[in-house]
Amino acid sequence: MAKREPSRRARLNKRTLDAIQPDADKDIIVMDTEVKGFRVRIRPSGRKTFEFRYRVPGRQRLYVIGDLGEKTADEALKLAKDLAGQVARGDDPQGEKLGERETVSAARKVSEIITEYLREGPTDKPDKRASSWDVDRINLQRHALPILGKKFLSELTPQVLANWQAAVADGKTALTEKTKARGVAKVTGGRGAASRAMQCMSAMMEWAVARGLVEANPCKRVKRYQSNGKERYLSEDEGAAIWESIEVLQGEGAISSAAADCFRLLALTGARRGEIVGLRWPEVDLKRGLLLLPPLRHKTGGQARPKAIPMPAPAVSILAAIPRRSDWVFPNSRLDGPMEPPKRAWAKVVKEAGVSGVSPHTFRHTVASWAVADGQSLAVVGKVLGHSRPQTTARYAHFAAGAGVEALEAVAGRYIQKRIIEDDGERQEAQKVERG
Repeated sequence: MAKREPSRRARLNKRTLDAIQPDADKDIIVMDTEVKGFRVRIRPSGRKTFEFRYRVPGRQRLYVIGDLGEKTADEALKLAKDLAGQVARGDDPQGEKLGERETVSAARKVSEIITEYLREGPTDKPDKRASSWDVDRINLQRHALPILGKKFLSELTPQVLANWQAAVADGKTALTEKTKARGVAKVTGGRGAASRAMQCMSAMMEWAVARGLVEANPCKRVKRYQSNGKERYLSEDEGAAIWESIEVLQGEGAISSAAADCFRLLALTGARRGEIVGLRWPEVDLKRGLLLLPPLRHKTGGQARPKAIPMPAPAVSILAAIPRRSDWVFPNSRLDGPMEPPKRAWAKVVKEAGVSGVSPHTFRHTVASWAVADGQSLAVVGKVLGHSRPQTTARYAHFAAGAGVEALEAVAGRYIQKRIIEDDGERQEAQKVERG
């Protein structure tokens, strides 16, 4: 969720609203100077929503008036004045609105909301990547639907959701099923799966709040399972073994040159698998040694910023040698889209290398860990990997074995130097006494 900054104040008219620019990292809230409680929220995507905030005994209320475009500034201001009048008379317009919503939500099953969210959500969230929608679909259909699908939306209390998360963690939704695309799909449980499923459910409930189906998101009151924080990194021997296996298997024809080059680029750049598998030639700048991904092609694309991935010389050479048969660097057999992620080829590589517990994403962690261990700063590593938050890169800090050592040696030197001087003074005094 976007961070929010302290409110600003201005006269909310057309000229003011046109002049307000979104912040790429957080929501901006501007309060109207004429009607108390009337305000506009500007999201990082540029969406501007009129709101009216007021207080009733015991709580704050927020009435969503509508988006700019659906309503003009004058229409929103007129409605805000009407709402202020209702509140002054002791009415609770949002409470009345919620009463209607609760009636609607009580008659809607979770299965219906999941279908509606997956169908209409992409229109409401145009900055969300297609791959993220795939994740939501898989988690909601395979984990939420079996347990929560028959419940009404109004029944999703924090306790019900907490019990559902625990059930997913215990493997209650685990199964193996046949699929047309990949043959067999294995749905596993565990704390990680439960945490991801809860994250997707929370995103859907936020959408339901925006759609006016529920008052609040109950997922926010459930403590999500945390991962154990363990991440796999390649040792230098493992990295060399995997690199050699790629060479051997490609030479034998056991894996395609496209899969081999894909793995090499992942190892050399630390990019995410989807960024390389779906790479297009317009995103490749061989002269500057960069991959330039548009916002919707990378994980932090919701900030509407392109991502530049630097490439070392070997990576540039690999791309320069690939024939351009399609708009995609690694096209499918029909040349009308990217190839499927080379999962079978990867399984062959790790088996040949004798390395276990790794995936193509392990290359990303390895690039970071080796770079930090070689003395690169966390800021530089974060920029290379395209991290939007310093905290994300900070998990690699423990690889900087010498970090802080110089400072502590200087501190120790003060103690030691002082002791040397004192000892030297004591020796000189003792020598004087002996000579005396």
